[in-house]
Amino acid sequence: MTSKTTERQLQELLDKQALHELNCAYARGVDRADRALLESLWHPDATADAGMFRGSAREYCQVFTTPNEAMERCAHVITNEWFEVHGDAATGESYVLGLTTMVDNGEKYEQMVGGRYLDRYSRRDGSWKFDSRVFVLDFNRTGPCTAQWDEGIFALMTTRGRRDRQDPVYALSTVG
Repeated sequence: MTSKTTERQLQELLDKQALHELNCAYARGVDRADRALLESLWHPDATADAGMFRGSAREYCQVFTTPNEAMERCAHVITNEWFEVHGDAATGESYVLGLTTMVDNGEKYEQMVGGRYLDRYSRRDGSWKFDSRVFVLDFNRTGPCTAQWDEGIFALMTTRGRRDRQDPVYALSTVG
């Protein structure tokens, strides 16, 4: 194996890791309703298509981080990721599960949505960001809320996630 081949393979791994971290930051941005974080992940001319929203990424970030009293909890789980990198351009397919607790007329219900993100990325000024993201719906489930927050072992688990910057993750300090 030549050093050029090794360098090329190493760069591909670094690029794929950067795209993976972009997906992780996206999930955090949406789940914590962190508009500044979410906006930082897109190029200025980027677009988003989530079915219920199609348009500029900037507007998308606003819509998906605006407080929504009907949404009590939100969690995205990004699983299988496939990336194809060609220099400063890349495409990707990432499987996602979206889990939400919603409130409608005082009644809570849970939704689970499964699908895939189809993405186009580019590296500009040394940073990978989204050029476009399309959500593909593969399945969904809606049912009554079965969460038990204040009973049994769950009553002891008092550190709980929030859909804002009061979430415990923001109390972490960075190393270095």
